[in-house]
Formats: sequence, structure tokens, C-alpha cells
Amino acid sequence: MLVPWKRVASWHCNACGVCCRVYKPKLTLYEYLKLRTTGFVEEKAGKFYLKKVGGRCPFQRGNLCSLQQTIKPLSCKLFPFVILKKGSDDALFEFEDREYFVYADPFCPNLRIKRDCTPSVYSAVKEAIMLFEGRGEFKLLTSNQPKELQSLNNTFSIVRGRNKICNLS
Repeated sequence: MLVPWKRVASWHCNACGVCCRVYKPKLTLYEYLKLRTTGFVEEKAGKFYLKKVGGRCPFQRGNLCSLQQTIKPLSCKLFPFVILKKGSDDALFEFEDREYFVYADPFCPNLRIKRDCTPSVYSAVKEAIMLFEGRGEFKLLTSNQPKELQSLNNTFSIVRGRNKICNLS
């Protein structure tokens, strides 16, 4: 069961790889077309997914993903966050005059839930929205990458600034 983002006390990715072993990423049509030649995609009821091979994602190397930048599926980049068009009031996230309903999957072992609805993970949710809209760059805040790639590309950086929160109720 998904949890509204306002109930998330904290989250960080420590590259444990559990999501790659259990989570079955849904693919957009574009992602399906890019990855279909690998033989690791499947269609079920008109939706596309990455296949599991030996109980894990075939692109997992150790605990990390070998797909990066534009090849990595959006659902993997966003995990454990899920963005929907409709939802509950405590999942509402307003960004640039648009409404999104953002949830987190409590399956992630690094997700901490709280009882109140005081926003705690605003920066991570904002980044997830930007990735969802196709305007954000791949960052460490919403998913991890191999350390070897970090040193090769200076565009990968952690954004941990404080943001002013407006109109979140």
C-alpha cells in the first residue's frame, strides 16, 4: 500500500539493491521501444515491464543499475516515489501551478514513515516531479548510480538545499 508523501519522515537511497530484486518497473511506450531489443521486456494487458531474470532485474550489477541517463526507466529513477493524476489530499503536491499526487512505496527499507503530515521530503518530491515531467536531470536524490559513473560525469550531483514550502495543504 502506498503512503502519501507528507507522511514520509525521511528517505535516502543507499544502493541496497532490494528494489531491483523485488520491484517490477513499468515502462513507458518510449522506454519499451528503446529496451525491447534487449529481450528483457514483457507486455501484460497492454502495459510494458522489465522482466526479472533469476529473481532480479537483468540490468542490476551487484546492488547497482547498469542503465543510466536516458536509458534508465522513469519508474526506476522515481522509486520509491509514485506520481499519480488523482489521489488523496495528503498526497497533493503543488508545483508550478500544477497539482500532482505523490506517494511513496513503504517497501523501500530506507523509507521512514511518520504520523503527522508536516512535509519532510520536499526536495526529493520536487525532484521526482521534475523527472516525471521530463525536465529534471538524473540526480542521486531519487536514485543511485555506480561510483565509477559519478567520477566520470560532473552533471551528477546531490541537491540538498532547503526549499520554502508554499500551498501544501
